[in-house]
Amino acid sequence: MNRRVGTVSEEPGAVYRLFDDMPLGVFVLRDGLLIHANAALSRLMGVSREQLQGQPVTSLLWEPGPQEEPADRLARRLGSSPVAGTYEAWLHVGDGGMRVELTVHPHARDWVVQVRDVTSRVRRRTVLRRLAELGGTVRALHSEDAVREEVFRGLEALELGFAWLTPRGVGVELSVAGLAPRLVPHAPALGGRVRAEAPGGWAPALVRTWRDGDAWVEDLAVEASRFVSEARMDAVLAVFRRAETHRAVGVRIDVENAPMAMLVLASEWLSEEDVAAVRLFGQQVSSALDAARTIQRLSVRATALTALGRLASQAASAPHPRAFFGSGTEEISGLLGSDAVCLLLPADTRHEPGEPLELVYARGLSEDAVARVRRARLGSLPRPGGMPDAVQVLDAEACPAPTRDALRALAFQTLVSVPLRVRSRGVGTLSVLFHARRRLTALEVETLQAMGTHFAAAIESHRLLDEVRGRAEDLALMHEVGKALAATLELDRLLATGVTSLARIVDVPDAYVLLPDAQGERLAIRAATGSHPELLGRDVPLDLSTNSLAAQVFRTRQPLRVEDANTETRLNDELRQAAEGMAYMVLPLAVHDQMVGVAVMVETRRPRRFTAAELERADAIANQLSLALEGARLVEDLKQSYAELARAQEQLVNRERLVALGELSAVVAHEVRNPLGAIFNSVATIRRIIGPESPAIPLVDIVGEEADRLNRIVADLLTFARPPSPHLYPVSVTQLLEEAVGSALADVGGTSPSQVRVEWVMEEDVPPVTVDERLIRQCFLNVALNAVQAMGPQGGTLRVVARKAWTDRAGVQVEISDTGPGIPAELRTRVFEPFFTTKAQGTGLGLAVVKRIIDSHVGQVSLDAPETGKGTIFRLFLPLEPPVAPPLPLTGA
Repeated sequence: MNRRVGTVSEEPGAVYRLFDDMPLGVFVLRDGLLIHANAALSRLMGVSREQLQGQPVTSLLWEPGPQEEPADRLARRLGSSPVAGTYEAWLHVGDGGMRVELTVHPHARDWVVQVRDVTSRVRRRTVLRRLAELGGTVRALHSEDAVREEVFRGLEALELGFAWLTPRGVGVELSVAGLAPRLVPHAPALGGRVRAEAPGGWAPALVRTWRDGDAWVEDLAVEASRFVSEARMDAVLAVFRRAETHRAVGVRIDVENAPMAMLVLASEWLSEEDVAAVRLFGQQVSSALDAARTIQRLSVRATALTALGRLASQAASAPHPRAFFGSGTEEISGLLGSDAVCLLLPADTRHEPGEPLELVYARGLSEDAVARVRRARLGSLPRPGGMPDAVQVLDAEACPAPTRDALRALAFQTLVSVPLRVRSRGVGTLSVLFHARRRLTALEVETLQAMGTHFAAAIESHRLLDEVRGRAEDLALMHEVGKALAATLELDRLLATGVTSLARIVDVPDAYVLLPDAQGERLAIRAATGSHPELLGRDVPLDLSTNSLAAQVFRTRQPLRVEDANTETRLNDELRQAAEGMAYMVLPLAVHDQMVGVAVMVETRRPRRFTAAELERADAIANQLSLALEGARLVEDLKQSYAELARAQEQLVNRERLVALGELSAVVAHEVRNPLGAIFNSVATIRRIIGPESPAIPLVDIVGEEADRLNRIVADLLTFARPPSPHLYPVSVTQLLEEAVGSALADVGGTSPSQVRVEWVMEEDVPPVTVDERLIRQCFLNVALNAVQAMGPQGGTLRVVARKAWTDRAGVQVEISDTGPGIPAELRTRVFEPFFTTKAQGTGLGLAVVKRIIDSHVGQVSLDAPETGKGTIFRLFLPLEPPVAPPLPLTGA
């Protein structure tokens, strides 16, 4: 510092007053002390010139950190050491420091030091360096959103203004913008980052950026005013003009070798020479986005493939489709981020094109939303001529009215429809719903279509498996039915088995079998299964004017199917309401072109369209039932023929026996009655001869009584052998019974009438019967007398019942029962045979005469034992209007 150049005035600093008007800060050192400081330096440091003069240089300069002290460096420079004349240092300013550039010039014995503020230069250098570091950092991120977010966060940290712009149609959309608050202190509301999504125009700088890849913007305010609409230009200029002039650099962001967006950076320190650095940063961002998109695409594809693999595995291992509906829709929802997923399938297995679909599974919907979607019917099976397998992404407003209204009510904006196809045949639809507007990428569409293929394949494979199982079950059922029908020939059991099997084979609640009557004029319900057994016996006429499906099928021999009974006019309204039918399947029961009946299957739960497969299965059961019914009819006819033959043979034997008995009875009666006449005359003569006081009168009475008994026996023989032809006319059964019972009680011997209690059970509306009054009175008398005699001397209860009855025709049934010892079971079949009796003095003709009289009136007679096991009940049935009976065979000459 002892070197001197030139001479100066001794007055310190007087010669340096010419530096006072310089804009650049200058101070002069002599012997390490400031001897002069100009006004620019004073303003730069914020202190007066007087305060600076006389200060050592070490109070002005400092270097934070371990670097060389500026004072030492300046001392080395002043000592002629090889040190650069211009270098950077830190200048004390207030409580901090300011980065300055020092230029040292020797002047005589003094040193003149120029001070230049290089804070902006340092900041520029730092920002550009950190900008390059930021560009290197974002390349490690794996998603486009993460890259953009990191870029915006880094630019905010560097206090750079930025804007992300994307071409939209004929204009440009400002997606994201950010301004450091210090850049717009007069408008704090503009500071920070905002998602603008504001449309604008192609400002000149944007055109150059999109065309050339970068552009230098001298005045950002002018460019911003040209981006907005003409009405807002002045407002934008007013905002920017109030701040320091902002310069900007625009760079184009290219992804996959194609322009994608523009990034504009703004700051007051930017210069045109910084365009290269900013463009390098733009290339780094482009490369990061390109890599992130590739990674994201690969990740999405890997995720999609993983999801497809899981879905395929679940579909293959699921025991039935519903077992993987939940996991499958969860895969779709997780892959696409959807808000709801619906699966719609046909209501039945017909799979006809255009058929409405029903919602079978929903994820992400409430119960109310499920009801709305079910009513809206979001899809139908695609028609063969429609779009082959296209996944359709639809805005809710573009959907048909019912679907649009349902989606609008549930706040869904986007509907993605995925047709489910198997070999070009539709099996259902997947509907994916989003609350926000959504556009699917090509990979998402491809993945969704592949998932739909898995759904369709699983649904179809399970449908085929169910069909095979169903056929196997049908065959097993048919085999079971065949065995059951072959195991019996009883008509009632056949009908019960057949009607139950028909209901099972087509899964209906009710089924009926109708058979024609003997005249072929009506169809009667002979068998029923389900909830209406009370319909048994109901019938419908077979004439052509009848509205009856059963009658029509019986006449035409063609099956009928009715999907909705409410719209069908060929139904019998009375039977339809009684059966509560909603849908019908009616099949003919025929054997060799001969109708044997009609089978009716009734769906009572909902309208239903019976399929051709169901008709085929039911027809197979109906054919088996027809054959079984025909076989039962043939066996029944054969049994009836055998019974008629046996009856004819028995009648022939009885006729021959009765003829022989009649001839014998006639001879005996003829030969006995002549001696009886002599006996009666002799007894009367003896009574007159001996007088009433004779002790022989009891003996004479005995002879008279026995002779009278023999006379009655002869009368019975004649009645049995040659019964008179009945004279028919209406008679009161009640009156005949009262007369017969009274005669029986008076005629019985050894039993006091008071010991026999008579119990009468007579219905009020017992109608009169057309009979021979004398013969039926005799018939009732014989039965009542037999009952009173059976009870013996001790007496008992004689119960007489008369009521209306119906067997094969209308009539009156009479029951006469006693409380005697009863008839042994092994003897009951013989009590109506002639000359069979269990009494010591009986002839065995009383009940035989009863049967002959009842047969002559085409009635029925039988006997039974009461539940108590004591006594006997005789039941006699007389028709109200008996048909003309065949003449009884004569048993004598």
